[in-house]
Amino acid sequence: MSQNSNSDPQQALARASNALQDLAAYVYHVTVEAAARTMGNLRVEAIRQEKTLTERFLAYMEMGLDRQIVQAVEPLRISAIAFTDRGNAYQTYEQETGADMACFIRYDLPGLRWAKGFLGQSKMAVVNDYDDFGVPQVGLPTEADYDEMIENALAMRKITEESYVFFFSPDSVTVEKTGALLNDYYNNPSKPWQDVHRFRQDQKGVDIAKFYAAFVSCQVGDILLDRPAAGFDSMLDLITARGIGVILLIMVGSVPPLPTLSKDSDELKALPFEVPQTYWAWQHLFNSLMQKGE
Repeated sequence: MSQNSNSDPQQALARASNALQDLAAYVYHVTVEAAARTMGNLRVEAIRQEKTLTERFLAYMEMGLDRQIVQAVEPLRISAIAFTDRGNAYQTYEQETGADMACFIRYDLPGLRWAKGFLGQSKMAVVNDYDDFGVPQVGLPTEADYDEMIENALAMRKITEESYVFFFSPDSVTVEKTGALLNDYYNNPSKPWQDVHRFRQDQKGVDIAKFYAAFVSCQVGDILLDRPAAGFDSMLDLITARGIGVILLIMVGSVPPLPTLSKDSDELKALPFEVPQTYWAWQHLFNSLMQKGE
């Protein structure tokens, strides 16, 4: 990075923002591959449980992202780690949170230093039909599965609007925001359990690769996940208490690494938004997640 861009905070922010577009393209291709591997596992019945499904997909994401360098306008170094053993089922709070996974991303770039995340619930879906263009009609195995999904969506929605349901089938992996699913449930007399994307204009749902590309390019995610949630003082407390079974952390930094940012750094004055408290607690969060024992 040139001296001029370092000395001009707005230019540094512009470079970081432009670099995220290249990052989005890279993550898109990684997610396409991770989804393809997961669908292949489902086709041969190598995965039979939703917990395993979530773990396997995020492990594939970690494999594609960790220790990679994206040659963008601002060269980016990516680190990723998937935590897939956050305790036994009876030790988790999935019934309180509605989520079986959480994703967090931290940006450590000139002019752009913050953290955000989302909550998610994975569902094993089935393909009930295909349209004239070969697009699968995705549904859930039973109406009871649909009712459970709605309960999970309601619980996640109480924590954050940035909560999603991921539908994995042998032919597709799609994403719906919990708000959209709840609207479908409340505004229509019949539950769309056999076609969960019935009320979308394109009737396909959002492709998971496009979703993750939007996530890393700052179009998706909640920067306020440090607020009280599910009986904990903060979302960070919930995560460190192993309240969610599977967690993916993605860290995006510049090449070479930046000096440590502190709350009184001059760089903060150039940001068009306040850095959330989640950012300052990130090292504590990471260290606590690394501790396998209580």
